[in-house]
Amino acid sequence: MSHGKHTRVLLLNDMEKLDKTLFRLEQGYELQFRLGPTLQGKHVTVYTNYPAAGELFDRHKFRCLTWHNPTGKEDDSDKYCKLELQISGSYQYYFTHENQKGGGGYLVVDPILRVGADNHVLPLDCVTLQTFLAKCLGPFDGWEDRLKVAKESGYNMIHLTPVQKLGLSRSCYSLADQLEVNPDFSSSSKKCSWNEMGKLVEKMKNEWNMLCITDVVYNHTAANSEWLTQHPECAYNLINSPHLKPAWLLDRALWHFTCKVAGGKYSDKGLPPLIENDQHLNCIRKIIWEDIFPKIKLWEFFQVDVNKAVQQFKTLLTKGSSKIKTDPNQHLAIIQDPEFRRFGCTVDMNVALNTFIPRSNGPAAIEECCNWFLKRVEELNDEKFRQTNYHQEQAINCVLATVSYERLADHGPKLGAITRKYPLVTGYFTYPFKELTLDEEEVMMHQPNKASYFMAYNGWVMGDDPLRNFAERGSNVYLRRELICWGDSVKLRYGNKPEDCPYLWAHMKKYTEITAKYFHGVRLDNCHSTPLHVAEEMLAAARSVRPNLYVIAELFTGSEIIDNVFVNRLGITSLIRGRLALNCCVI
Repeated sequence: MSHGKHTRVLLLNDMEKLDKTLFRLEQGYELQFRLGPTLQGKHVTVYTNYPAAGELFDRHKFRCLTWHNPTGKEDDSDKYCKLELQISGSYQYYFTHENQKGGGGYLVVDPILRVGADNHVLPLDCVTLQTFLAKCLGPFDGWEDRLKVAKESGYNMIHLTPVQKLGLSRSCYSLADQLEVNPDFSSSSKKCSWNEMGKLVEKMKNEWNMLCITDVVYNHTAANSEWLTQHPECAYNLINSPHLKPAWLLDRALWHFTCKVAGGKYSDKGLPPLIENDQHLNCIRKIIWEDIFPKIKLWEFFQVDVNKAVQQFKTLLTKGSSKIKTDPNQHLAIIQDPEFRRFGCTVDMNVALNTFIPRSNGPAAIEECCNWFLKRVEELNDEKFRQTNYHQEQAINCVLATVSYERLADHGPKLGAITRKYPLVTGYFTYPFKELTLDEEEVMMHQPNKASYFMAYNGWVMGDDPLRNFAERGSNVYLRRELICWGDSVKLRYGNKPEDCPYLWAHMKKYTEITAKYFHGVRLDNCHSTPLHVAEEMLAAARSVRPNLYVIAELFTGSEIIDNVFVNRLGITSLIRGRLALNCCVI
């Protein structure tokens, strides 16, 4: 981009995809799109979702920009189309030529922050922010005196951790109700409401020259959220996410193991309730590998019922069923059962019929062919067994690493003896029913009225791809026990669009609009694990309420390039950095 005072120029070059390149601009600037060397002489059309004057922003709606040629020259050197940037947020552009998409990227337009009764501008590079743990501020009628300390200390922005009703754990970021102010803020003399909160925020802005922001938490909700019991489809559960069944069964097996260890039932095998040394860790490994895994047989969820498959294949051969021609390069493979039942997987019988062809129609030839088919299916099952063993080895390693940190490490919490309150490892799923035997609980796994309430907790996966959803099918994070689990918060399942989970999208949109109405900005909690398309939609709703919304984000991707993807698509103004995120806002 050029460095003109009020004009910025963006050169367009063929096939230049700049979605990971940050273009940050100020309001009031004119942005000109001009043709780079690779597009000179070509008919180029530029599209953007930046709204036309008088129109509302719709991130899905793109319009065509008009080209200007002020000099009237026949070449394209002075030709440009432009945007007058008057609205903050994230905007997308792309261009086409010869009816093909030639490239594109994003524009981030910074908000203008204003404070004081006269609404004078607070420059973004002058923001100094102080975080307050809202749950520690006490009754609302005492907040003004407590927050005034920040004003007197020279801060010009306050960040409040979530002010909504908290879950049972009392964690600042485990919300029981996103729409209700924390009832703990009310006192016998004064009830705290959204309107009262808004009055204080406006007083801070007008009289103290301070802005106030708070968090939005989209990725999870407290496990005891009442609305979740009415809408279990909003979480990843065993009905809408059956791929989690093997992980759930392992989770329950580890819970029953915890109960036995806590009761001293493994002491004779060298494993007392109090884990004190590496020998005890080795006992845990041995018991899980030799007692638990052989009992739950997780590999069966990924395998074919060999006898059933052979009988089906034999029937087709005997009847002389006409086979559908398949790709000769397509080999027999296991097709995963979408419901993840034991031995529920199948193989493509058309591929089988085109692969294993009897020499004749006689019984002996058919039997020989079936034997070859049987051998191949058994080989495929063996491969699934090996893959499952690989996942199980990782699961054991993760379990032992957790136990070592929580009970042996000098820098760990030293949880002490294994008990029901302090289990071997944190559970990965909710279990709101009466405890049964493991075999009885497995039956519940396939019952919709029960299984929909076995919900996956949220957490953090070290070194994972932040653009991948670790709870979706195709990920083995829960099975491999790689999640650093937050056992108080359920991971929310939005799907790809509002129609996939209408209640959740509507609930969180209302939560977003309330927040934007009463606060000058938001902090995106757990941004790196929040689905990008969800955050995009919610921030668009927030900016429709407060156009100059200040957005900061807790973003740990480990890559500046990936950071730019989040910043571009969400219009993030500032990032959270450092080991202690709450007090390390880099502006």
